[in-house]
Amino acid sequence: MHTLNDQQLKIGELPNLQILPIDQITFHEEPDDERSGKLIENLRKENKLKNPPVVATYGDNRHYILLDGANRITALRRLEIPDVLVQVIDLFDPGLIFLHWHHAVEHFSKNEFVNTLQKIPSLKINQLTDNNLQSNENGDLLCQIVFRDGSLYAVHAHADLFQRIEDLKQITGLYKGSYYMDRVSYTNLAHLKQNYANFCALIVFREFTKEELVQLTRINVPLDILRFDVSVDQKNHWLQKRINEQISDKSIRFYHEPTFLFDE
Repeated sequence: MHTLNDQQLKIGELPNLQILPIDQITFHEEPDDERSGKLIENLRKENKLKNPPVVATYGDNRHYILLDGANRITALRRLEIPDVLVQVIDLFDPGLIFLHWHHAVEHFSKNEFVNTLQKIPSLKINQLTDNNLQSNENGDLLCQIVFRDGSLYAVHAHADLFQRIEDLKQITGLYKGSYYMDRVSYTNLAHLKQNYANFCALIVFREFTKEELVQLTRINVPLDILRFDVSVDQKNHWLQKRINEQISDKSIRFYHEPTFLFDE
């Protein structure tokens, strides 16, 4: 998840949209199989990609790191679509700020969850006496867990970046792919218990830096365009023509306000 600092936004500045080969895009997170499956059904039904994934350039500008859209890319791959429409941004643009999701987990007991985590040998779990989330802690901190009763635990792991990714997979593997997890952007415990009747815990992940990510807009585009056996240059020529047509029709709008999307 990412955002651009409002101070850097310019009126009339359009996003950089390109069609790229999917093979040039590197994941930094695991896709959600349940969400990917639903997306495959929707793409087959509508035959349109509505929200382009967001990628960032790095290295020689011929490889891209995926910032948002792991499930969309996964769905397109499974549909054997070779190319994808994306929004391209500069990873080290000073106006680019990274935010991230938290995981609200249901239907586990606190003891069950803690005991299961303690069986993972690479993790060190400590209960904190101060039940306030540590917003600036980094180092070997992997995540913090807030339970329904308000108790707070810190989970520490190996300092190596790639090992930390593997440790994260083990944690999320306890609940991912089930109906017992949802992604949230807030940490208010009262609201979590109100919104999730069987709320057990909130997994609050530490932030990763842009350098660590390197180590590891909305426009409707018909999927037939992405499937066509023509060059990426030809597909981008079609895309630029389409954008110019929408500029002429004054049908491109920019919204400052945050948007909530209610998935159907």
